[in-house]
Amino acid sequence: MRNLQIRVRSKRGTGLLNKSEAWCKDPDSREVYCLNEGKIWKIKDEEPELTADLRSEGYLKEGSKCVGFCSIPEQQCLLMGLNTGELLQIGVLSLGEVEEVGAVESGLEHLSLSQDLEIITLVTGDLKLILMTRDYTPLSESSIHQEGFGEGEFVNAGWGKKETQFHGSEGKEARVVKIETAELTAADDQKVRLNWRGDGEMLVVSYVTPGENPVRRLRVFDRRGILFSTSELCPGLEQALSWKPSGNLIATTVRKHNKHFVAFFEKNGLQHGEFILRTEMDVKELEWNCDSSVLLVWGHKDTDNYLQFWTIGNYHWYLKQSLTLDQVRNPRWDMEDPNLFQFLTTDGEKEYISSLTFSWATDTSLGRTEKDLSLVASIDGNCLKVTPMREAIIPPPMSAYELHFDSQILHVMFPFTDESALGENNTETLDEKDKNETLGRLCHDSNNIAVHTSTKLFIFSVCDGSEGEDKSGIVRISGAGGTGYKVKTSRHRLIHTIETGLKEELSNFIWFRNYLVSSTDHPTPALVFFKVEEGRLVESSRIGVESSIYLVAGGYTNLVVLLQDSTLLTLQDGCLTPSFQFPRLCSHLIQTKHGVLGLHQSFKLYLNEKEIASNITSMFLHSHFLLATTMDHRLIAVPTEDLGTSNLKWEDAGSRRVERGSRLVTAVPFHSRTVLQMPRGNLESIQPRSLTVLLVQNLLNSSRFQDAFLLARRQRINLNLLVDHNIQHFMKNIDKFVEQVCVAEHMNIFLAELIEEDVCTTMYSAQYPDRKPENIKVESGKVVKVCTAVREELERQDGTELKEKNILPILGTLVSSGNNLEEALDRIKKLRDGGKDGLCDEALRYILYSVDVNLLFNVALGTYDFQLVLMVAEKSQQDPKEYLPILNRYKAMPENYMKYSIDKQLKRFESALVNISRCEDRFEECLALVQENRMYKQALKLFLPGSEHFKSICGAYATYLESKRYYLESSYMYEKAGQLDQAVNLADQAGSWERAGTLARRSGWRQDRLVELWKKMAVRLEEQNRGLESAAIWRDWLHDPEEAIAVLSRSRSWDESIRLCRDQDRSDLLETHVLPALKERRLVLESTIESTQEKITSQVERLLQVRLDRSKVADEDDEDEERNLEDADMFSETTSVGGSVATTTKSKSTLATRQSSRSKSSKNRRKQDRKMYSTREGSQYEDLGLIAELHEAISAVPGLVQEVSNILRGLLELEQEDGLKELQEGTECLLKLCEDVKPKIWPGQEPVKERFGPESTVEDIVRGTAPSTEYRSPLELMEPYLRFAPRFSINPYWKLEIL
Repeated sequence: MRNLQIRVRSKRGTGLLNKSEAWCKDPDSREVYCLNEGKIWKIKDEEPELTADLRSEGYLKEGSKCVGFCSIPEQQCLLMGLNTGELLQIGVLSLGEVEEVGAVESGLEHLSLSQDLEIITLVTGDLKLILMTRDYTPLSESSIHQEGFGEGEFVNAGWGKKETQFHGSEGKEARVVKIETAELTAADDQKVRLNWRGDGEMLVVSYVTPGENPVRRLRVFDRRGILFSTSELCPGLEQALSWKPSGNLIATTVRKHNKHFVAFFEKNGLQHGEFILRTEMDVKELEWNCDSSVLLVWGHKDTDNYLQFWTIGNYHWYLKQSLTLDQVRNPRWDMEDPNLFQFLTTDGEKEYISSLTFSWATDTSLGRTEKDLSLVASIDGNCLKVTPMREAIIPPPMSAYELHFDSQILHVMFPFTDESALGENNTETLDEKDKNETLGRLCHDSNNIAVHTSTKLFIFSVCDGSEGEDKSGIVRISGAGGTGYKVKTSRHRLIHTIETGLKEELSNFIWFRNYLVSSTDHPTPALVFFKVEEGRLVESSRIGVESSIYLVAGGYTNLVVLLQDSTLLTLQDGCLTPSFQFPRLCSHLIQTKHGVLGLHQSFKLYLNEKEIASNITSMFLHSHFLLATTMDHRLIAVPTEDLGTSNLKWEDAGSRRVERGSRLVTAVPFHSRTVLQMPRGNLESIQPRSLTVLLVQNLLNSSRFQDAFLLARRQRINLNLLVDHNIQHFMKNIDKFVEQVCVAEHMNIFLAELIEEDVCTTMYSAQYPDRKPENIKVESGKVVKVCTAVREELERQDGTELKEKNILPILGTLVSSGNNLEEALDRIKKLRDGGKDGLCDEALRYILYSVDVNLLFNVALGTYDFQLVLMVAEKSQQDPKEYLPILNRYKAMPENYMKYSIDKQLKRFESALVNISRCEDRFEECLALVQENRMYKQALKLFLPGSEHFKSICGAYATYLESKRYYLESSYMYEKAGQLDQAVNLADQAGSWERAGTLARRSGWRQDRLVELWKKMAVRLEEQNRGLESAAIWRDWLHDPEEAIAVLSRSRSWDESIRLCRDQDRSDLLETHVLPALKERRLVLESTIESTQEKITSQVERLLQVRLDRSKVADEDDEDEERNLEDADMFSETTSVGGSVATTTKSKSTLATRQSSRSKSSKNRRKQDRKMYSTREGSQYEDLGLIAELHEAISAVPGLVQEVSNILRGLLELEQEDGLKELQEGTECLLKLCEDVKPKIWPGQEPVKERFGPESTVEDIVRGTAPSTEYRSPLELMEPYLRFAPRFSINPYWKLEIL
């Protein structure tokens, strides 16, 4: 679908007379050398520089002609072969030195260099093929005309002769072997042609066989000069020859009496394909460009020279360009640039090197409205193939219709109008003067086509019903049936024919508003504007530029012009203003509101001067997206809004896989259709997800729900998008949605896809970049909300009593919103009861499609309606032998027991419990159901409190609670069950002594039994350190105050024991129980405080000594490290020597990693903790063990102080002041000691940082830590609470000031 456009047509004067025989280009310096009248000239800015004078030096004799002229790379010399046999080497530095490096007696017919520039090839007059290196070392010499086929000769499989084979419809006459005779054509120059394959491994020679009946043959040789194959005898074979660089075909021409065509041969000599030449001419040469994409056919007839440029697509050969010139000599493609073509031409006596710079482009309509047909026009000689991609996708070489002309098509133009010229509704706002002009009047329709041929300009417009079809005969229908083929697409008709008469060499034609704009290089580079006056195309104005114009394109606001030096100019107020310069020359431009996009042939994409991608093969600008294909075979869609941002992320763009080598052709405006062309030429139409979602968005915004639904369904877009795009708008217009999506099948498909997920933030997040999950409040219960709204609207719009019109969508809402199958079956039951048997069957079938049949059967069974169950079972195709016995057994049961049995089978235990509770004679089953499913709480609500059934349930519940060790709750349940003895025991086990005593008295226990119970509880409470409660039992229930005081003394409740003695007026008990206990406890506290002080003091001293010793070891290690630092590189990191020299201290991170590298069992973890917190001298973590024990000792001090406070007050109350002051002072010393040692045990821990940057030395970087070598305990290995000093608050009033 692409056309070959001429970007630049330039001439470079040689400064020589029109007598040059040959020319070549140095592949290194790109300098051009010409052979003119026996002299070799270097062409420099129209002032040639003489390199060598071969004639005056005697190297060129009379009759000598050049048979080959080439440049030897890297040797700064030229090589020329003469027909007299001499091989001349000419130096190119200053005045070149000429040296005869070889000679052949029989003369030379051909000289050339292989494609890899390594091998010099000679063909002698006696048809010898000589191969030699660039330093003239012979490699081989072989005869071209030799016997035999070659090494690639075919193997005879022995399948018989032609005379004995079956020939089908050809008849018996085909048995006779016809001997073809071949003769030279009249136009054959009888010269030898030789051409190398692109990889330099093989070459082909076209020559005329010597003898009485000369014919032209093709012979293929390998790089060693050995014959590989010989072509089959081909009558009419001509001299033109070119081997396709990609290596698969050899091109030549064949003339027969009825046709003239280009034929292709394989390396085995067999013909493989052809195409007919459309111009009557004698072909002089064929040549492929270096990437094998274009084949040049150079021919002549009379005084005209024809340069035809052919290309293939989908097995069809297109004539993309054809130039007719007066003088053409030595045309050739550039060896490196596939788009550069050069040849010698003349103008009078002056000689020029003409250059044509080509570029591939797709000519497509440029409209931005829904009326644009996305027309694509493909040039094929004098035929223009047109296809409206909006209406039909027709693969080339076919098309919807064709436009035929009398001469070669040069340019195809679609009108383009800048954004500033568009008014409301995208219509033109041209001046009245512009509207009266032909181009200005027609440029408002983007579907119009202007075709520029070599003689005229034709303008076509799309036919409508009132204007009729084209009568000119130019528009023809192609396809099956020829002109009888009926076309449903739109097509064009001719409305204007304009004479051009343009003699100037122009290129880059575009249709911009009321002008045709082109570029020229003659006499100087300029941008030329044409307009139509009196039926002719005349020049209106021109704007000169500094260098050749490479590309002219319509911009977002105006025209943009790209010069060959990559400078971009913008047309403003009749002047071209430089905007910026691309880093490289771009062959494709698209202007957006964010800047100009440029695509280089090396697949680099630029936005103004900035490179934004490096793997783009093609691009197209859609209304909201930039579409691009990439080298990794993906089609990506980038929102145009993101082009102007700095955070353009290609990886976040919507993408999809495409076939390797696919290129964008067009994207239909306001449609999701995107057309790509495959490498072999066929088309593929796809619907990119980004474009489809954009269309769905527009349809939803305009409340066109049916169109949005159909598009989303067709393109497999998740239908949740209809809701999630704007749920408020959807719910507000739910009536329109239900009215438009009126087909029950469509509505049910929509309902079945509903999910709670917001698809705009998940699967379509690329199309909703502003919607982030953290910024969007998720609608909870979306499915239920939508289904409820749809169901209500369906019921409102259905005027029937049973809602049978919309029954299927209504059932769909019930199924989708949490499987409300019971209500759905209830509606079906109503249909059955209403006599709608057919609709009832259809509704059942629908639900069976949506729900598992077993689930629906169980739901129907749960309605206890056996007729409904039978209906479901019949529609579900279940075996009657399975369900009929079950149903019959249920029918035979009493109603409540039947319901219980069904519920139990369906595992609806709560409903089963309700039903079985109504069966008075089935309480055992009820109790078993409660116990099996632990439904004690539900069961208690179903029976009257105090009834026997209620008590049984309570007793079972109490037993269950007792098994779970909920003793207090079990006691309550035993109490409700009337089992007071069990309630007493459980209350006792729960430690609720008040409840146990009360229940025991309520149950009527004897006094001795009560005393036994109370004593047992009092002893247990004292053992549990609940002395006050135990004393209360002794005092209040057992009436033994002496034992109560004894218990209080043993539990150290000094205040309460003293109060109770004085209340009972038992001062003797103070002397016998309380005072001795106080004195004894004082002595214990004095001893504890003293031992604690000694322990803290000794362990702190040991901790400081450990840290000091380890700091000294670290200093010694650093000294050793400094001494061995220069040699540290010689030791391997994995050897013990290297490890001991380079690093001797263990880093904290290494220890931490070792500690947490793998999970351990609790037993191993405790063992590891004991090992780590060992205080054995010399152990690895002795300091950590000391810190752990010190933390434990200091943490116990607050409790010790509080107990001292209580002892002081108790003894002072009993007027026993001996030793109290010493106890208080000792406690104060202990508190002061703790505060003093905390900073020593837990010094401030600064984070260890790695040293890098200018402030660090090499040693610091090697060590990885700061230069300080002071040892710090690795506290990070300890539990978090041990890493810091214990924090506690001491009541300031703990001590007595009077002491």
